[in-house]
Amino acid sequence: MRQGCPMSMALYALCLHTFLCLLDIKLPGIRIGRRTRPTSVVVYTDDANIFVTSAADFAIIEEVFRLHERASGARINPRKSKGFAVGSWCT
Repeated sequence: MRQGCPMSMALYALCLHTFLCLLDIKLPGIRIGRRTRPTSVVVYTDDANIFVTSAADFAIIEEVFRLHERASGARINPRKSKGFAVGSWCT
């Protein structure tokens, strides 16, 4: 499908949804505000912020990325990806 096709955004959202659900299921996440359920990932358009609560989460994230890549053919661009450590576990 060509970029700019009216259907591309809807198909992208459907494809991304399964990836995000899998991250949400497998990662413990963090509590934001008064929410009772922890949040593992926050997404805006095509930018995703994944909350990492321990070093073990990186293996889970890598597993989910590889599964998504095999299923969808999509690839993560390492040059456009960044990570930053937050919390006491990373000191």
